Amino acid sequence: MTKILVIHTSTHEPKVSSSAALTSHCVNYLADLLEASGQPQPEIRFIDAAKLHIVENLGCYSNGKYQCADPKAGKYRCWAHFLSQKDPDAYGGKDEMGKIYDGLWWADIVIFSTCNRWGSHTSVAQRVIERMNTIENRSSVYHEPYPLLGKKLGIIVTGLHWETPRIGHNLLTSMRWFGFATQPDETNVLAWQRTRDLYFEHPDSDTPYVIKWAESPVGQAAIDRWARAVATSKDTIV
Repeated sequence: MTKILVIHTSTHEPKVSSSAALTSHCVNYLADLLEASGQPQPEIRFIDAAKLHIVENLGCYSNGKYQCADPKAGKYRCWAHFLSQKDPDAYGGKDEMGKIYDGLWWADIVIFSTCNRWGSHTSVAQRVIERMNTIENRSSVYHEPYPLLGKKLGIIVTGLHWETPRIGHNLLTSMRWFGFATQPDETNVLAWQRTRDLYFEHPDSDTPYVIKWAESPVGQAAIDRWARAVATSKDTIV
């Protein structure tokens, strides 16, 4: 059974989020595609990262106190998680990044979903990525196998304007450092942008528009191309 993890990083509630709406279409299509190929029905887990208390990256290199991915730093080898469990008050509460770490270990396919925030991904997405540094460090510093090596990756980005496709490209570049299997032509990235007019302001929600696009022939073709790219990803940059 294929295990699919969705990490949703918009600050909007999933029920009104354009990125969540498009992600739902894409993941359901991907699941159907895998079933049609003769595989058992995939198991899907959804994490709303904005709802988690994710302690900021502690900059362990810079402050010289701790080494990221040190085996002494607990189950996840992450000092932010380890220290917050011991002294929650000092870190605004106990860190919940462990739910994402556990999901990453569990999954065969990881779908990373974000919306456009001033030409970049959300601050929630950035915090998650920075906290994934402990994963990359296991190889680059401790010379161990990448824990995520070969896991397939899909990226979904939605936005009003501000070059939304470029956000997908930048995310893919970062994610490849963690060992994910991707596509050389970046077809495992799906980006939807409502307009190219930088001066256009929201008169209403983007969500109905992205749903309409996803159900259109053009949108369906794009989602099919994305799903097939995710399902067959092999290229890994390590």
